[in-house]
Amino acid sequence: MAETVVTLRLNQQQLELLDRTIAQGVAPDRVSLVRLALREYAAARKSDGTSR
Repeated sequence: MAETVVTLRLNQQQLELLDRTIAQGVAPDRVSLVRLALREYAAARKSDGTSR
């Protein structure tokens, strides 16, 4: 699979939410958490038959 670069612009509240989620042990860092979220999003879109 080809690698894709994604650039996010998050406000302070969104960063704090990421950090709280990381503190709960969902992922080790912000990059890993974003990758997890993108994988889950893609899997959900694929399973419901929605594609772009």
